[in-house]
Amino acid sequence: MNLVTKLASIGLVRDRRATTVGSPQDSDAVSEVPTRSFSDQAVNRAVTAIAVLSLFGVSFATWATVVQVPITGAISVVGFAGGLALLVATLVVVPSRLARVDLVVMLLGLTLLVGWAISSIYSQPSYGTDEAAFEQYAGSLLLHGHNPYVANLMPALSEFHVPVQYWTYLLGGGIVHTLGYPALPVLVAAIFIPLTGGVQSVIVADIVALAASCLVTFLLLPRTWKSVAVLVTVGIPVLFGYAVSGLSAVLMALPLVVVAWRWTDTGQNGRLGRRDLARALCLGLAVATQQLAWFIAPFVLVGIWRLRRADRGRLEARRLLAAFVAVSASTFIVVNLPFIVWDAGAWFSDVTSTLTQHAIPYGQGLIDASLFFHVGGGALPFYTLAGVLLYVAAFFCYTAWFAKLGRACFILPVIGLFLTTRSLAEYFMALAAVWIVSLVTTASQTLAPIPDLWVNKYGRPKVALLFSPTVLALVIALATPSPLRLSVLSVTTNGELGGVWQMRVAVTNRSSHDVSPQFQANYLGEPTTFFRRVSGPAQLAPGHHSIYALAAPNSGSMPGIVAPFVVLGTTTSPDTLSVSPQFVPRPYSADLEPGSVDQVIARNGAVVFHVYLRSPFGGLVRKGGVRVALGQVIYGQGTLIDAEGSINGHPEGETPVYAYTTFQGVATFVVSDPQAQEQPLYLQAWIAASYPYGYSAIVLVTWQG
Repeated sequence: MNLVTKLASIGLVRDRRATTVGSPQDSDAVSEVPTRSFSDQAVNRAVTAIAVLSLFGVSFATWATVVQVPITGAISVVGFAGGLALLVATLVVVPSRLARVDLVVMLLGLTLLVGWAISSIYSQPSYGTDEAAFEQYAGSLLLHGHNPYVANLMPALSEFHVPVQYWTYLLGGGIVHTLGYPALPVLVAAIFIPLTGGVQSVIVADIVALAASCLVTFLLLPRTWKSVAVLVTVGIPVLFGYAVSGLSAVLMALPLVVVAWRWTDTGQNGRLGRRDLARALCLGLAVATQQLAWFIAPFVLVGIWRLRRADRGRLEARRLLAAFVAVSASTFIVVNLPFIVWDAGAWFSDVTSTLTQHAIPYGQGLIDASLFFHVGGGALPFYTLAGVLLYVAAFFCYTAWFAKLGRACFILPVIGLFLTTRSLAEYFMALAAVWIVSLVTTASQTLAPIPDLWVNKYGRPKVALLFSPTVLALVIALATPSPLRLSVLSVTTNGELGGVWQMRVAVTNRSSHDVSPQFQANYLGEPTTFFRRVSGPAQLAPGHHSIYALAAPNSGSMPGIVAPFVVLGTTTSPDTLSVSPQFVPRPYSADLEPGSVDQVIARNGAVVFHVYLRSPFGGLVRKGGVRVALGQVIYGQGTLIDAEGSINGHPEGETPVYAYTTFQGVATFVVSDPQAQEQPLYLQAWIAASYPYGYSAIVLVTWQG
């Protein structure tokens, strides 16, 4: 063994015979002599350790149903034990064994993914999105010989118990009831329905897709980074949340991972090899899954053209691009062809409906300025226009400065969606594995030699002007005020159910045209079913003012009386959004102490309860003169039973009894029960204002019989 080899064996220098990271030889290296530098090994250990740490959270989440589904508890324990063992192994094994540790991390991640899915499905067997319900319903229709693209899918919402907050509403007061996606998710659902007995078929399919994304990403990443596959597909909870919500973006991400892997190599030998054909096929599958891929595809195609134009010439680049597009387009057409032949008009209208349906604003993007911060709202189309203009400008810059922006091929296309009225976080976060694979497997030196395009002709200042239309559209969107001034005047609650089922809202039309407003309540950041108009004009003239009485159409649309909410008013032609100031139904709550009485009280004994006023953040509120109620009841096995306790010396059985808080914000109640009781007495306190609110936890007291 020479001196260089000896030094390399202890990590001081790198053996010149070592291969580069990610090369075919690297993955097979099992020699005692390291094939990677010390820094590569350190990064590998750090990445593996972080991936293992992320699995502890997954293990804990899986453990949640240990009583109901014991197998999930067993998987959780295996996850914790395996995680501890893998952390030790990550720190102590020789570099040549790290690949085996990464493999075990991936296998443990897949095992925990299965356990977590079982636990989540058991805890929440209904569908969390209309998208998942529609896909399964459409798959069932297909299996029975019906065309899902001509069907009304509304029955799916009740059949699969989708909460009203996760229906898709339209500005004019309607509800989306068509599929709205290309055919691949329907075909996948149709395959999984028989396999799962029709239970959670879309979610099971998404979990399988997420597991496949983990495996494929693991196989495609270089050795140093392999455990990142587990981190981004299993360890990030939000991606799992998308899978158990049945979002088709999870299905779309799987083929895009393949597209992103070393995508800059496409056609570099002057022809489309097997890997290139696989990328083209997978791009077609992604485009056949969800419209988000439609925005990504042009960037991929132009990127391939720019790469091959630089090293193969213009004609060769066009030929390669045409061949790639032909494979992708053919894949898309093959997947959708049966439905196109079945009814081309219905298929096209349905698939493009998400771009034209005028859905209510929702998401985690710039639209929140109007939704929650009262900025703009009177010109909603300009939000989407700004997103489109930003996409076009980004596409031009990407094409022109490809050497600098090429690595952002899969990120730039979705930035424009941040500005649109529907700017859901899933558009970005579902692509996490795609971004990682593209980042790690795209070499900068591949892009560096590619010259800029058009910049010399137009100049940088002129190119910068491309973004001025985006800025102008944003200014209009943010500066155009909402047409309605809304204010919640009063609410009617359903008492102990804790919901607002009716409200009176003052509405003023500040615009110069007639409006026909529709109203919703928003108390979770999610939209709800439009409220029923009990009174108030259907159309409000310019400058006019009216009081609307609104009633909730279902319990899921009722704001609670435990947290603030806002009322949204929407209109079409033009598309606008108006939001009321925050209505705070409960400035404080009643905290009944002691919170439990664990001993049996003697027949003539009494229990002293104190009710403390607490803010929504839990702090004590020192406010005197607040009227507090304490009620009593016995919850029998088959019915409610009148209680016979005495509160503050009032006659036995009287309920509720009232007391006022001292200047310290405390009301006192003394409860006794001289009657023999076979069952516990249940007590609950609340604030007795113009409507009851701030209900305390229920405390039971048992007296000797």
